[in-house]
Amino acid sequence: MTPRTCRHRSRRGGRTAALAGSAALVAALTASGCSARADGATSPPPAADVTPVSALAASVPDRIAIPDIHVDAPLGEVGLAADGTMRTPPFDRPKEADWYKEGPTPGEPGPATIVGHMDTAETPKAVFHDLARLKKGERIEVHRKDGAGAVFAVDSVDTFKKDAFPTQKVYGATERPELRLITCGGSLTKDRHWDSNVVVFAHLTGKA
Repeated sequence: MTPRTCRHRSRRGGRTAALAGSAALVAALTASGCSARADGATSPPPAADVTPVSALAASVPDRIAIPDIHVDAPLGEVGLAADGTMRTPPFDRPKEADWYKEGPTPGEPGPATIVGHMDTAETPKAVFHDLARLKKGERIEVHRKDGAGAVFAVDSVDTFKKDAFPTQKVYGATERPELRLITCGGSLTKDRHWDSNVVVFAHLTGKA
């Protein structure tokens, strides 16, 4: 089977994950090429009714846990390739996810981004296989190298077609600390590519 890929165009924008582009936006993922293209700015999802919590200082994340979908995985890092796209998480570690290191660290103000495979040619159930099953309010924990755990609550889970990917909604700057989890999804095309991205929107609720 030919490995399938999922790509995202990414441009560095300070400490925010301002991933843009008219070409495929790569959330890198899975055995089935999934691409996303920016189609203009969209308002961020509405804030949940929660008491504001203080942002954390910068610290590189090293593990993610999502109890409701049985994820407990190490975190690596991905940056930008020479062509300005986000690098694809390595296919040889499908059970691990990766933090996008050109953006905020989880717990800082802004939308920290973590990407992972849904599947690969060799691994039908990769780290973010069940991401689309998450529901509002469910818990995401990101451990950081400073010893602090950033705890997030899911705001929404959306699936966006690659030709209608809302770049600003997903990657645009936010005042509060937020988190984006991204994988491939939707339907397989005739050439065995996923036609969409699954995106989880979450906000910081405290420290573990």
